[in-house]
Amino acid sequence: MPSSPSAILRPMLFSAVLSMPLLAQAAEQTPGVKAGITVGATSGAYAHYDVKPLVVPALSWQGERFFASPGSLGMYLYKAEGLRLSAALTPYTLRFKTDDVNDPQLRRLHSRQMSAMGGVNAEYSADWGIVEASVMREISGHGGGLESSLYYSYPLQAGRFTWVPRAGVVHSSARLLDYYYGISDEEALRSGLAAYSPGSATSPSVQIAVSTPLGSRWRATGVVANQWFGDAVKDSPMARRGSQTSAFISLMRSF
Repeated sequence: MPSSPSAILRPMLFSAVLSMPLLAQAAEQTPGVKAGITVGATSGAYAHYDVKPLVVPALSWQGERFFASPGSLGMYLYKAEGLRLSAALTPYTLRFKTDDVNDPQLRRLHSRQMSAMGGVNAEYSADWGIVEASVMREISGHGGGLESSLYYSYPLQAGRFTWVPRAGVVHSSARLLDYYYGISDEEALRSGLAAYSPGSATSPSVQIAVSTPLGSRWRATGVVANQWFGDAVKDSPMARRGSQTSAFISLMRSF
Protein backbone atom coordinates (compact mmCIF):
# COMPACT_ATOMS: atom_id res chain seq x y z
CA MET A 1 0.00 0.00 0.00
CA PRO A 2 1.49 3.43 -0.90
CA SER A 3 2.37 5.73 1.98
CA SER A 4 0.07 8.70 2.56
CA PRO A 5 1.44 12.25 2.04
CA SER A 6 1.28 12.87 5.79
CA ALA A 7 3.30 9.74 6.52
CA ILE A 8 5.99 10.89 4.10
CA LEU A 9 5.91 14.43 5.48
CA ARG A 10 6.53 13.80 9.17
CA PRO A 11 10.17 12.54 9.14
CA MET A 12 11.20 15.29 6.73
CA LEU A 13 9.62 18.01 8.83
CA PHE A 14 11.64 16.87 11.82
CA SER A 15 14.89 17.36 9.91
CA ALA A 16 13.72 20.65 8.40
CA VAL A 17 12.98 22.12 11.80
CA LEU A 18 16.37 21.03 13.13
CA SER A 19 18.11 22.70 10.20
CA MET A 20 16.13 25.96 10.00
CA PRO A 21 18.78 27.99 11.91
CA LEU A 22 21.36 26.74 9.43
CA LEU A 23 19.18 27.78 6.50
CA ALA A 24 18.74 31.22 8.03
CA GLN A 25 22.49 31.70 8.41
CA ALA A 26 23.15 30.63 4.83
CA ALA A 27 20.46 32.96 3.49
CA GLU A 28 20.24 36.72 3.79
CA GLN A 29 18.40 37.67 7.00
CA THR A 30 16.71 40.75 5.58
CA PRO A 31 13.34 42.01 6.85
CA GLY A 32 10.25 40.93 4.96
CA VAL A 33 8.46 37.83 3.74
CA LYS A 34 10.03 34.88 1.92
CA ALA A 35 8.13 31.98 0.36
CA GLY A 36 9.11 28.94 -1.68
CA ILE A 37 9.47 25.18 -1.61
CA THR A 38 11.70 22.59 0.06
CA VAL A 39 12.61 19.25 -1.54
CA GLY A 40 14.47 16.47 0.26
CA ALA A 41 14.52 13.24 2.23
CA THR A 42 15.60 11.87 5.61
CA SER A 43 16.29 8.45 7.04
CA GLY A 44 13.79 9.02 9.86
CA ALA A 45 14.09 8.33 13.57
CA TYR A 46 11.91 5.22 13.90
CA ALA A 47 12.46 1.68 12.67
CA HIS A 48 10.53 0.35 9.67
CA TYR A 49 9.66 3.71 8.13
CA ASP A 50 10.61 3.94 4.45
CA VAL A 51 12.85 6.76 3.21
CA LYS A 52 10.70 8.87 0.88
CA PRO A 53 11.37 12.06 -1.13
CA LEU A 54 9.21 15.01 -0.25
CA VAL A 55 8.16 18.45 -1.53
CA VAL A 56 6.67 20.93 0.98
CA PRO A 57 5.91 24.68 0.90
CA ALA A 58 8.08 27.01 3.01
CA LEU A 59 7.27 30.44 4.39
CA SER A 60 9.26 32.80 6.63
CA TRP A 61 8.89 36.34 7.92
CA GLN A 62 11.52 38.53 9.57
CA GLY A 63 10.35 41.64 11.39
CA GLU A 64 12.00 44.16 13.69
CA ARG A 65 10.68 42.44 16.81
CA PHE A 66 8.76 39.34 15.67
CA PHE A 67 9.74 36.48 13.37
CA ALA A 68 8.23 33.32 11.90
CA SER A 69 9.50 30.36 9.91
CA PRO A 70 8.59 26.68 9.33
CA GLY A 71 10.60 25.97 12.48
CA SER A 72 9.58 28.71 14.92
CA LEU A 73 7.38 31.61 15.92
CA GLY A 74 8.92 34.11 18.27
CA MET A 75 9.74 37.54 19.60
CA TYR A 76 13.10 39.19 20.16
CA LEU A 77 13.66 40.05 23.82
CA TYR A 78 17.01 41.78 23.45
CA LYS A 79 19.25 42.92 20.61
CA ALA A 80 22.74 44.31 20.87
CA GLU A 81 25.81 44.28 18.68
CA GLY A 82 26.24 40.62 17.80
CA LEU A 83 23.76 39.35 20.40
CA ARG A 84 20.12 38.34 19.99
CA LEU A 85 17.92 36.86 22.71
CA SER A 86 14.44 35.62 21.82
CA ALA A 87 11.44 33.73 23.18
CA ALA A 88 10.03 31.16 20.77
CA LEU A 89 7.45 28.46 20.19
CA THR A 90 8.59 25.55 18.04
CA PRO A 91 7.05 22.24 16.99
CA TYR A 92 8.73 19.02 18.12
CA THR A 93 7.64 17.25 14.97
CA LEU A 94 8.75 13.72 15.75
CA ARG A 95 5.65 11.52 15.49
CA PHE A 96 4.98 7.79 15.59
CA LYS A 97 1.74 6.59 14.03
CA THR A 98 1.10 2.85 14.18
CA ASP A 99 -0.73 2.83 10.82
CA ASP A 100 2.48 3.99 9.09
CA VAL A 101 4.88 1.34 10.41
CA ASN A 102 5.51 -2.02 8.72
CA ASP A 103 6.59 -4.09 11.73
CA PRO A 104 3.73 -6.09 13.40
CA GLN A 105 5.16 -5.65 16.91
CA LEU A 106 5.64 -1.89 16.56
CA ARG A 107 2.09 -1.61 15.21
CA ARG A 108 0.81 -2.74 18.63
CA LEU A 109 2.34 0.22 20.45
CA HIS A 110 0.54 3.49 21.17
CA SER A 111 0.93 6.32 18.67
CA ARG A 112 3.08 9.31 19.69
CA GLN A 113 1.95 12.77 18.59
CA MET A 114 3.87 15.93 17.71
CA SER A 115 4.52 18.29 20.62
CA ALA A 116 4.78 22.03 21.16
CA MET A 117 7.95 23.42 22.72
CA GLY A 118 8.39 26.83 24.31
CA GLY A 119 11.55 28.47 25.57
CA VAL A 120 14.40 30.88 24.94
CA ASN A 121 17.12 31.12 22.29
CA ALA A 122 20.36 33.06 22.35
CA GLU A 123 22.68 33.78 19.41
CA TYR A 124 26.01 35.57 19.45
CA SER A 125 27.83 36.50 16.23
CA ALA A 126 31.47 37.59 16.02
CA ASP A 127 34.37 37.48 13.56
CA TRP A 128 35.26 34.00 14.82
CA GLY A 129 31.81 32.52 14.17
CA ILE A 130 28.31 32.13 15.58
CA VAL A 131 27.31 30.46 18.85
CA GLU A 132 23.67 29.47 19.39
CA ALA A 133 22.09 28.08 22.57
CA SER A 134 18.51 27.23 23.45
CA VAL A 135 16.45 25.70 26.26
CA MET A 136 12.96 24.49 25.33
CA ARG A 137 10.22 22.82 27.40
CA GLU A 138 7.43 20.56 26.15
CA ILE A 139 4.17 22.41 26.81
CA SER A 140 1.50 20.35 25.01
CA GLY A 141 0.85 17.73 27.71
CA HIS A 142 2.92 14.83 26.41
CA GLY A 143 4.81 14.21 29.62
CA GLY A 144 6.79 17.42 29.78
CA GLY A 145 10.53 17.37 29.59
CA LEU A 146 13.29 19.66 28.40
CA GLU A 147 15.57 19.89 25.39
CA SER A 148 18.64 22.11 25.29
CA SER A 149 21.10 22.66 22.46
CA LEU A 150 24.43 24.32 21.79
CA TYR A 151 25.78 24.95 18.27
CA TYR A 152 28.78 26.61 16.66
CA SER A 153 28.91 27.66 13.02
CA TYR A 154 31.23 29.68 10.80
CA PRO A 155 29.84 31.16 7.56
CA LEU A 156 32.31 31.21 4.66
CA GLN A 157 31.90 33.34 1.54
CA ALA A 158 33.25 31.98 -1.76
CA GLY A 159 32.16 34.14 -4.68
CA ARG A 160 28.39 33.98 -4.96
CA PHE A 161 28.18 31.01 -2.57
CA THR A 162 27.82 31.11 1.22
CA TRP A 163 28.94 27.95 3.03
CA VAL A 164 27.89 27.36 6.64
CA PRO A 165 29.37 24.34 8.46
CA ARG A 166 27.66 23.82 11.83
CA ALA A 167 28.33 21.41 14.70
CA GLY A 168 26.77 20.98 18.11
CA VAL A 169 24.95 18.86 20.65
CA VAL A 170 21.32 18.41 21.69
CA HIS A 171 20.52 17.19 25.20
CA SER A 172 17.06 15.66 25.74
CA SER A 173 15.63 14.87 29.17
CA ALA A 174 14.37 11.43 30.17
CA ARG A 175 10.75 12.65 30.37
CA LEU A 176 10.82 13.93 26.80
CA LEU A 177 12.45 10.78 25.42
CA ASP A 178 10.18 8.45 27.38
CA TYR A 179 7.15 9.73 25.49
CA TYR A 180 8.74 9.18 22.06
CA TYR A 181 10.93 6.10 22.65
CA GLY A 182 9.76 4.43 25.86
CA ILE A 183 7.72 1.19 25.94
CA SER A 184 5.41 0.72 28.92
CA ASP A 185 4.78 -2.62 30.65
CA GLU A 186 1.31 -2.71 29.08
CA GLU A 187 2.73 -2.09 25.60
CA ALA A 188 5.43 -4.72 26.16
CA LEU A 189 2.83 -7.31 27.15
CA ARG A 190 0.70 -6.54 24.09
CA SER A 191 3.51 -6.30 21.51
CA GLY A 192 6.08 -8.82 22.73
CA LEU A 193 8.79 -6.12 22.77
CA ALA A 194 10.84 -5.53 25.89
CA ALA A 195 9.65 -2.77 28.22
CA TYR A 196 11.93 0.24 27.92
CA SER A 197 12.33 3.43 29.94
CA PRO A 198 15.06 5.70 28.54
CA GLY A 199 17.20 8.07 30.51
CA SER A 200 18.40 11.42 29.21
CA ALA A 201 20.62 11.56 26.12
CA THR A 202 23.08 13.87 24.42
CA SER A 203 23.17 13.66 20.63
CA PRO A 204 25.94 15.34 18.59
CA SER A 205 25.23 16.56 15.07
CA VAL A 206 27.12 17.94 12.07
CA GLN A 207 25.48 19.97 9.30
CA ILE A 208 26.56 21.96 6.30
CA ALA A 209 24.58 24.39 4.15
CA VAL A 210 25.40 26.18 0.92
CA SER A 211 23.39 29.09 -0.45
CA THR A 212 23.51 31.26 -3.56
CA PRO A 213 21.31 34.04 -4.96
CA LEU A 214 19.43 33.41 -8.20
CA GLY A 215 18.77 36.90 -9.49
CA SER A 216 17.60 39.72 -7.26
CA ARG A 217 14.74 37.96 -5.43
CA TRP A 218 15.40 34.21 -5.51
CA ARG A 219 17.83 32.19 -3.39
CA ALA A 220 18.67 28.47 -3.42
CA THR A 221 19.94 26.72 -0.29
CA GLY A 222 21.02 23.10 0.20
CA VAL A 223 21.57 21.33 3.53
CA VAL A 224 23.10 17.98 4.48
CA ALA A 225 22.88 16.97 8.15
CA ASN A 226 23.70 13.97 10.33
CA GLN A 227 22.71 13.41 13.95
CA TRP A 228 24.10 10.62 16.14
CA PHE A 229 21.58 9.50 18.76
CA GLY A 230 22.57 9.02 22.39
CA ASP A 231 22.36 5.57 23.96
CA ALA A 232 18.94 6.28 25.49
CA VAL A 233 17.50 6.66 21.98
CA LYS A 234 19.41 4.07 19.97
CA ASP A 235 18.85 1.36 22.60
CA SER A 236 15.06 1.70 22.23
CA PRO A 237 13.34 -1.11 20.28
CA MET A 238 11.51 1.68 18.42
CA ALA A 239 14.65 3.33 17.01
CA ARG A 240 15.81 2.79 13.44
CA ARG A 241 19.52 2.82 14.17
CA GLY A 242 22.14 4.98 15.87
CA SER A 243 21.96 8.00 13.56
CA GLN A 244 19.76 10.00 11.22
CA THR A 245 20.84 11.58 7.93
CA SER A 246 18.91 14.15 5.91
CA ALA A 247 19.46 16.23 2.79
CA PHE A 248 17.24 18.85 1.19
CA ILE A 249 17.17 21.90 -1.06
CA SER A 250 15.12 25.06 -0.51
CA LEU A 251 14.18 27.62 -3.18
CA MET A 252 12.85 30.87 -1.71
CA ARG A 253 11.63 34.18 -3.15
CA SER A 254 11.72 37.51 -1.28
CA PHE A 255 8.69 39.80 -1.41
